[in-house]
Amino acid sequence: MLLKSFNSENSFFPILPLETSRGCWWQKTPRHEGHITGCAFCNLNLQWQGYRHKDPARVVAEMDHLTGRHQTLSVSLVDNVLPRKPAREVFKKIGTLQKDLHLFAEIRANTPAADLASMRAAGVEELQIGIEALSTSLLKKLKKGTSAIQNLEIMRNCEALGIVNRSNLILHFPGSDEMDVAETLHNLDFTLPYRPLQTVKFWLGLGSPVWQNPKAYGIRAIYNHPHWSHLFPAGICRSLKFMILAYRGDLGYQKKIWRPVQKKVELWQKSYDELQHEALKAPILSYRDGREFLFITQRRHRADSIKHRLVGTSRKIYLFCGQHRSFKQICRQFPAFAEDKIAGFLNMMVTKKLMFQEKDKYLSLAVPLLRQR
Repeated sequence: MLLKSFNSENSFFPILPLETSRGCWWQKTPRHEGHITGCAFCNLNLQWQGYRHKDPARVVAEMDHLTGRHQTLSVSLVDNVLPRKPAREVFKKIGTLQKDLHLFAEIRANTPAADLASMRAAGVEELQIGIEALSTSLLKKLKKGTSAIQNLEIMRNCEALGIVNRSNLILHFPGSDEMDVAETLHNLDFTLPYRPLQTVKFWLGLGSPVWQNPKAYGIRAIYNHPHWSHLFPAGICRSLKFMILAYRGDLGYQKKIWRPVQKKVELWQKSYDELQHEALKAPILSYRDGREFLFITQRRHRADSIKHRLVGTSRKIYLFCGQHRSFKQICRQFPAFAEDKIAGFLNMMVTKKLMFQEKDKYLSLAVPLLRQR
């Protein structure tokens, strides 16, 4: 009723929140006895420790009913993270509603490309992905269960599908070191064609795995932040534990080592914005397939674009690595091509920033141009 009372110039179309699951299935994935589960920084499920999800048919029926009742098409799926198999069925069924929905959701970084395509077809235009880091060593400390190459792959897939990726890059995580930073800085050179991540400083959440085992992360003391005293009486501040806490540990060291990453992300944001605000807006790194050959266009910040042509087996290898592959997988797929020649080609592609390498795995970085139309 209140919305209907607004003048036309003050009216707006609200975003409806819809929950398809409660809790976090990643947190509930069985580990060995005594192991604290879930992402190390997360404290989202203090109030309820279970996990459950709705039937896909119910989710779609609720979405249909609520968007019709409130006459809006924007829906935010407010799950901690979408359930795996049920979500696939949900997005298939959404297509039967014949509504031009605008959807937002949170997903894990190992979501397959086929699932992303189904989401996009159903109306998912924005995602927050559990990327958090571009260093595999740091991802292990964060207990994400993913790797840097998986993060780059889903960033690439979002760019290819035109999905806005609103994911974070965590800085100052306690216990991270210069090797984590060095790996991050190196990998940032390969993320430049994609929408930049948002840097966020680590904060200590009550009940999180870090809070439960502070010594493992170099934390010496945990206490309420002095700023809370501006809002609450001293007695309250002493007796309550707030959801966000302060701590003593390696804060000074963390701020120092992560400063170059912050600066590099700022430059990434600047170059991405300038390239994407040009009159001819196009993917920064894209390819067009000619069946027997492949054209790759590499747009550069304040410099001329570079064109690359791949023919024959080189083209096939590049397309095969649109999903990250191990060197052994590539050699098995192309047995007529000598291994040393495959290695030479892959190394050349990595040097030119057209492919990303993590140990023995490779990922092609260019996105298909025609999907952007």
